[in-house]
Amino acid sequence: MDVIPYFLSGLILGSIYGLTTLGLSLIFGVLRVVNVAHGSFVMLGAYAAYFAFILWAWPPFATALLAFAIGALLGYLVYIGVIKPLNKAGELNVLVALFALGALIAEIARLLWGPDFVGYRWNIGSVEVAGLQIDISKLAGAVLALAIALSLDLLLRRTYFGRSIRAVVQDPVGAMVVGINVDRVFAASAAIGIAITTVGGVFLTLFIPVGINPYMGGPYTLIGFVIAVLGGLGSLLGAYTAGLLLGVIESLGFYAFSVAGFAEPSEMALFLEFALLLLVLLFKPTGLFKL
Repeated sequence: MDVIPYFLSGLILGSIYGLTTLGLSLIFGVLRVVNVAHGSFVMLGAYAAYFAFILWAWPPFATALLAFAIGALLGYLVYIGVIKPLNKAGELNVLVALFALGALIAEIARLLWGPDFVGYRWNIGSVEVAGLQIDISKLAGAVLALAIALSLDLLLRRTYFGRSIRAVVQDPVGAMVVGINVDRVFAASAAIGIAITTVGGVFLTLFIPVGINPYMGGPYTLIGFVIAVLGGLGSLLGAYTAGLLLGVIESLGFYAFSVAGFAEPSEMALFLEFALLLLVLLFKPTGLFKL
């Protein structure tokens, strides 16, 4: 069937969408902060992959380690310099500060690297699945994204650090009483969240060979919010699963609207995604995958 290749393509892209949203969901789940600068960190991960490939011929999966380290440092600095000082002033203050930070990062990127679209192609062959030629690099990226999502879930469920995070989420004061360093948990969560976001930006470059630019983060911020709400804010595996769902809807929607003769099938597929979000908010505001 013609629809099967689009379904598979949607799953592969959705795995990357889910990965990029994990960080957004983790930061909200622990710090109760909406990271509206999310897309700018996706953009930084994309540029890291681009420059590492162009300058040093690093494959994207090797660059992911560098991007994780850069993102973790930036996440820690964002917590220390923005979230922690402004948190007591109210959520709106943090929201505005993060919005300004995202815009600042984009403008600095434009000054450093220019406004032009750039990209690269990393071709390591392809495999045929259900009549669809799938790039091995994209398939491997999707599998690694799943592995990262499962590893993060395992970290939160089976380690002392994960139990500390869950304790802080349930009752920060009680966690402090039993000896948990709440401030350290917040800082580590922000660092891990933004680190995973930048890694997601690295993997996205496998799908946008000419789409890297300083202002690319805006659409991915919107996509991240849609996925996070669909999956249930604060639910990590819910966010990943919702990413898969959104990728499939986007791909199948593009196919359906193309067959129907719409002039802008990609825009109609985006409309379909937001229509689903509206329905979820109306009938299950906690998200599809959160009890």
